[in-house]
Amino acid sequence: MVRKQYLIKLAITLVLIALPITIMGFTAGFKHEDLKFKTMLACMLTALLFQYLVGDPVRFAILSIDEALWPSRIYIPPRLKKPDSINRVDFLKQRLASQRRNLVISSRYRNWAFNEEYKLIAQDLLIYGPYFICLMIMVLMSRDETQYHNTRGIRSLFWNNHTDYYGLKEVYFLNQLYDFIESTLVIAFNANSSRYLVPGWVHAEQTVMLGVIRLRQLLVLDPKFEWLGPTFSEMYYLPNWTLPYRRLHYAKKYWRTYEPWIPFTDNFKYLDRVLMNFDHVGYLHRYPELVGYVSLLARSVPNNMKILDFLIENHWLTMNTSAVFLDFTLYNVDVNLFTICTLRIEKTPFGPVVPHMEVDSLRLLEETDQRSYTSLIFILIYAVVLIQFAQSLVLKMWYEPRLLKDVWNMLDIIILVLNVIVIVLVLAGEWLVNHMLVKVAGSSKMDFIDFRVPSRLYQLCVVMVGFLICTTTLRLWRVLQFSSMFKLFTRSLFLARAGMISTAMVIVLFIMGYGFAVVIINGNNSEHFNRVVKAIVMCMCFAFGFSNQVRPSELFHGGMVLGIILYAILAFVVAVLLMNVFASLINDFFIMSKTMRDAEPEYGINFFQFLRVEYATLFEYFLRLPCFRGRYARNKRTVAENVKRKLDSMDANREMRQRKFWGDQIMHEKKSEEIETINYHDRGEKLIKVGKLLSDQLKLLEILMFDDVDADLLQDDDYDLDVQDPKQKKKCCQRSKSKSKSKDQTKEPREAQV
Repeated sequence: MVRKQYLIKLAITLVLIALPITIMGFTAGFKHEDLKFKTMLACMLTALLFQYLVGDPVRFAILSIDEALWPSRIYIPPRLKKPDSINRVDFLKQRLASQRRNLVISSRYRNWAFNEEYKLIAQDLLIYGPYFICLMIMVLMSRDETQYHNTRGIRSLFWNNHTDYYGLKEVYFLNQLYDFIESTLVIAFNANSSRYLVPGWVHAEQTVMLGVIRLRQLLVLDPKFEWLGPTFSEMYYLPNWTLPYRRLHYAKKYWRTYEPWIPFTDNFKYLDRVLMNFDHVGYLHRYPELVGYVSLLARSVPNNMKILDFLIENHWLTMNTSAVFLDFTLYNVDVNLFTICTLRIEKTPFGPVVPHMEVDSLRLLEETDQRSYTSLIFILIYAVVLIQFAQSLVLKMWYEPRLLKDVWNMLDIIILVLNVIVIVLVLAGEWLVNHMLVKVAGSSKMDFIDFRVPSRLYQLCVVMVGFLICTTTLRLWRVLQFSSMFKLFTRSLFLARAGMISTAMVIVLFIMGYGFAVVIINGNNSEHFNRVVKAIVMCMCFAFGFSNQVRPSELFHGGMVLGIILYAILAFVVAVLLMNVFASLINDFFIMSKTMRDAEPEYGINFFQFLRVEYATLFEYFLRLPCFRGRYARNKRTVAENVKRKLDSMDANREMRQRKFWGDQIMHEKKSEEIETINYHDRGEKLIKVGKLLSDQLKLLEILMFDDVDADLLQDDDYDLDVQDPKQKKKCCQRSKSKSKSKDQTKEPREAQV
């Protein structure tokens, strides 16, 4: 009753606070703009994070230092006076509620091992359930299908032939590269330019180029093919690739003239050396990103033609050219997408070139005003859930450091670290994009704006999110341990760990040997078996059913008979025999673990029964709702007949469940005397509980019918005399005796009348 009063007061207070604010908002007519309102939400999120991550630790640190240096005196609370009277109706109602909850508890509920396990599972479910759902929603909201369509469109426009220019696939020789640059990257991007229009692409006017195009080539010192790969040149040259026997003091002033012959290894920043220090995997070699000779184009057509003529006249592309990279960035105004393009031309020792193209579409500009209200709300919810998850983990590790040895707690720490890494990468990417946009606004027409650095951060963030989803899904394995199937699977994996590892090693060794054999025999004539790693991967894919890429004719370059033998080994031994051995091994351990589980059955409650008892208040609240409240249907029968019918159906269902669990033939054999004794004690204990419940109900009914609220308050044997004062106890006894006498006197005339 007191709790209801508090709730009513709280509701009235909230209404009194919200109603004037709402009326003031509608009457005054103030309305925030979308940008300002979203900025307010972002500030609220920032303040919340600051409070939980910075404010609370600082506050607790100051309080702990104060308590350690200046400890307070021991506080002894004053003794409260015992109440003179006790409300018996409230006492009986409270005891009836507790007895109804204890009515469902039997000996099966007293299995403390199950209860502790279910308690940990329930705690994990309350923590990881909302976190997993919020993480999935955030990942699904971050996916954008326009990136796929933009990437596919850009690849098609650059790779295939079109009306005004030809595609990259038509570049067969190295001397055709200048023609491709002139038609596809210079004229096509300035075809729609005029005095009042921004230069746009001829087939996509909404797409513009940011900065200029960068040409980067890699020279080999020795054109001979080497097994470990070629050695790329990093020497300083003068125009036309002449050696610099003299130092030119005016080279820096005319740097555009000398830049194509100077290696650009000295122009990197620290962030470029960290994020861009990788190799491009080509068809022939691996090409490092931070090596080569660079030449920048211009924005207008005449200037670009002058640069191309200068490069042609001075033979910038030579016989020692190994690969040429064309790097540039496009921006689609309609869908707010950046497209980072890298076109690669590899020169083979046989004359022709091999073209390749990499296109990445990224949404780098995602400011607060560009996000929807739904995404902002879910970001706020995810931040709160993540803070709760981190708080529970830190508190658990702080008070019980021995739990660090647990595998599941290690997985929790990995999840938290991955979340921190993703947040840092997102913030660093946004800062870097904003810094580069400032550079775009103030850059000249001859600057190359490298948006590949934030794109690398974005790709790294995507990889970290993938690992985060993987580890979070694995963590749910612990939550699902209440299921018997998951317990059986976990025990089977634990029993089969040695056999599975040994069998997997045998399969891997066999496939490696088979891959080496196929590469040696057919590697010079087949695309899928020209490299060892690629051949092993193709064999594994074929073993798992992905057989559309491998044709039998690719294995027949060593002869028809040998090809048939190799294909038979790949189709039968690898795909059928070894995989079936692995599956049958796991199946045997499944049968073994199931036999062990059936040999020693555990009699206890399941997880849902535990939740029904542990969170009885929540279930009772939902059961009181009108949609769950059932009505009594008489069906032309008496109450006794309906009760008997219900009890018979319950016995029949119980018998059916037992037959389903034990089997029809061995059901009576499995039941031991211990089980019968437990059931007998459970029935007796339940009868005693029902008797006490009915007794309390009769006492409450008597008080409510005869208005005997102030009757003998201390008459019940189960109620303890908490009144310690002898005078108060004597006063209560005298009052109860006087009231009982008056009650007997009032009852005598009634009996006489009857």
